[in-house]
Amino acid sequence: MLIAMTPTGAFGFYAGLNVVAFVMIFFFVPEMKRLTLEELDQVFSVPTHVFAKYQLTKVLPYFIKRWIFFRRNTHLEPLYKVEIEKENSLHED
Repeated sequence: MLIAMTPTGAFGFYAGLNVVAFVMIFFFVPEMKRLTLEELDQVFSVPTHVFAKYQLTKVLPYFIKRWIFFRRNTHLEPLYKVEIEKENSLHED
């Protein structure tokens, strides 16, 4: 590979692959940090095209407004309606 493309070309090829991987991860991999198994069911019940559209139309503009233009009053509408269970057992005792 180094002979065919030179070291600069090989570095550029790998950098291009990283950019493609970043875009694919942004559009196709949902965030699953701190979610319960029930919440993961909700995450994976959303079709991929709906998630990709949400990322493109909601998350990307939010990121640009919040972290590039530093508008602190922007908010991001959630894609998933996570139901929070109220612990009635503590109040019943």
